[in-house]
Amino acid sequence: MKPLKGLFLLLATLLTTVSPAMTQAPTPVVERVETHFGRTTRVSLFSNHVVVVAIRSDSEDFVHRATLSPDEYMFYLQALERAAGEIGNEPVTSDVEARGSATRLTLHVGPRAPRVLTFSPLASLMMAAARINSIVDDLEDRALSALPGQYEIEQWDPTIGECVKLRQGGKACVTEIDDDGTIVMVEEESSVSITVARGNRAEVILEIIEPSP
Repeated sequence: MKPLKGLFLLLATLLTTVSPAMTQAPTPVVERVETHFGRTTRVSLFSNHVVVVAIRSDSEDFVHRATLSPDEYMFYLQALERAAGEIGNEPVTSDVEARGSATRLTLHVGPRAPRVLTFSPLASLMMAAARINSIVDDLEDRALSALPGQYEIEQWDPTIGECVKLRQGGKACVTEIDDDGTIVMVEEESSVSITVARGNRAEVILEIIEPSP
């Protein structure tokens, strides 16, 4: 029986070691990288519904995030999949070179994924490719227009007693949490109760206050 016991222990060890690695990380759905005289703007949509816009240059270093609702994500995903299925062999019909500027669009959906399209900002695109580029423009706008700290607030898993800074000024602490994610907070100075639905948190909360060590 000892050899069998040793085998079971070995299998248990292997399963414990492999399981964390099997956890799937978010994967990219579409990504566009635009360069213009040393300034790089990267727009990415990931499978966890997060849109990330990263802007890099000698004078800039910004990252903007926005989280799409499940319905919004499916809308964009289906639109991208439809357009990706319609792209022909020559999606760039006329690529006029633009000095110092270039665009690289990578599609991780569709029949030939991953597919990389490279073109200049002055290029003429087939309708399906132009539609994808327009969708990425819209995703970029969503992330850039997101309220400061919105991503962190939307990902926040509150607990009773946690406190936040309010966009209107002041501080409030969580007193109740409903099953649907609605939270009730009490404003510190006025003792007024504030009820906030999960989808409206970023409109009310400016910043989550980290607890003192």
